[in-house]
Amino acid sequence: MKKGRLLICNCRSSSGHLCIHTTHPLSVGEWIFIQYHVFILVSCILKTAQNYFIRNSINSCFRETLAAQLDLAETKAESEQLARALLEEQYFELTQESKKVASRNKQEIADKDNIISRLEETNNTLTKDVAFLTKENAELNEKIKKLEEDYKLKKQEEINSIKMQYEKNLNNERTLKTQAVNKLAEIMNRKDFKLDRKKVNMQDYKKKEKENRKLQLELNQEKEKFNQMVIKYQKELNEMQAQIVDESTCKNELQMQLDSKESDIEQLRSKILDLQQGMDSTSVASLQADETDGNIIESRMEGWLSIPNKGNIKRHGWKKQYVVVSSRKILFYNDEQDKEQSNPSMVLDIDKLFHVRPVTQGDVYRAETEEIPKIFQILYANEGECRKDLEVEPVQPAEKTNFLNHKGHEFIPTLYHFPANCEACAKPLWHVFKPPPAVECRRCHVKCHKDHLDKKEELIAPCKVSYDVTSARDMLLLASCQEDQKKWVSHLVKKIPKTPPSTFVRASPRTLSSRSSANQSFRKVKNPSGKAR
Repeated sequence: MKKGRLLICNCRSSSGHLCIHTTHPLSVGEWIFIQYHVFILVSCILKTAQNYFIRNSINSCFRETLAAQLDLAETKAESEQLARALLEEQYFELTQESKKVASRNKQEIADKDNIISRLEETNNTLTKDVAFLTKENAELNEKIKKLEEDYKLKKQEEINSIKMQYEKNLNNERTLKTQAVNKLAEIMNRKDFKLDRKKVNMQDYKKKEKENRKLQLELNQEKEKFNQMVIKYQKELNEMQAQIVDESTCKNELQMQLDSKESDIEQLRSKILDLQQGMDSTSVASLQADETDGNIIESRMEGWLSIPNKGNIKRHGWKKQYVVVSSRKILFYNDEQDKEQSNPSMVLDIDKLFHVRPVTQGDVYRAETEEIPKIFQILYANEGECRKDLEVEPVQPAEKTNFLNHKGHEFIPTLYHFPANCEACAKPLWHVFKPPPAVECRRCHVKCHKDHLDKKEELIAPCKVSYDVTSARDMLLLASCQEDQKKWVSHLVKKIPKTPPSTFVRASPRTLSSRSSANQSFRKVKNPSGKAR
């Protein structure tokens, strides 16, 4: 740079200072002045350079900060854009779902309206059915009463007519026999049995002989007429007895159908109560007021059970039955079709029920081992049974066994060759070859050692069953599993009346079932002498 007489170069010396060249020699003052201004200039340049470097560093830091903020802002914008896209997608899905829910809600409301209308129709139909069944039940009751009255009147009239006819015939026979005897006596008296044997007039003898033959012929004719009359009336009597049997069978079937109809009416009433309770919650108070109808649901139970075909279970097997327990009856159906047609095969009266208990292996050891936990036994009065097939069983005389009475029990001396435990001391009561002396109550089937009875120990509980064995029947029932057996037993135990029937008037010659007569447990019962039979 050129300034006046002074030339300043940009080159630097080895010491780092600027080189100053002059065109002519300078004085000391000028040199100092020049040095001073050069120093000021260099200081300004250095400060400017330093400020430049500082500003560059600040700008670079600020630029880096701005770049980082820009990247952060871009990332945030991208995330916000992605979140917005997700929110828009969720909004679209929620909109679609809300539309679907709204349409589904409308459809459900329509379906519920249809269900309510159908339930109302069903309620009306069931109400009409109940009214119809009630009317039919009343008609059947009236019909049964009328048939009973007609049957009694007709039977009495026929008995009176037969009695009068037999009395008339008997009087006629007595009169004829008396006349014949009198005539024969008169004839014999007319004969002369004198020692001198006078000659009898042959004409009178022939006349008397002719009269005698005539009377003998009349007597034979009367005897033949009497025999024919006896045959005729015997035939009429047999026909009347057959008619009585048919009428009894018809009455029995009508009574069983009536019981089945009453059970169906109870079921329909329970369904109506369920519908009313589901449709109107405010009717709970009115439903609780009707205690009879409120207990219908709890008192009803139905399902499949099996009964023995005959006495020997292992030989004849089981017969499957559909059993319905109503509030007053136990109905047995051969299949569900018979149930729908109200055609039961057997009906038991719950009021005549004595005892319900599970069986043990010692009771029914002819049954399969896996079936024993599923079997239970019911005891009921003979007149409480109503069968469709009335098979007249011979009356079996009671066994002449010496019963040991103790606390209401009627113990029978018994020997157990199959597993059984004493119910008093819980010790084994059996042995294959030499079983200990034991006793079993023929009423409640409690088993214990005979020593407890001989020693009058208080371990034996009083008998829980009180009934006449000659007027009672028992039945074995097989459930599908052990849980079902427990359910049936607990349900039927609740049905047993607290006071057993006071009288046991048998309505038929049937006394004990085929298995109860021989006690299907098939245990060996001792004779009074002590030997096993």
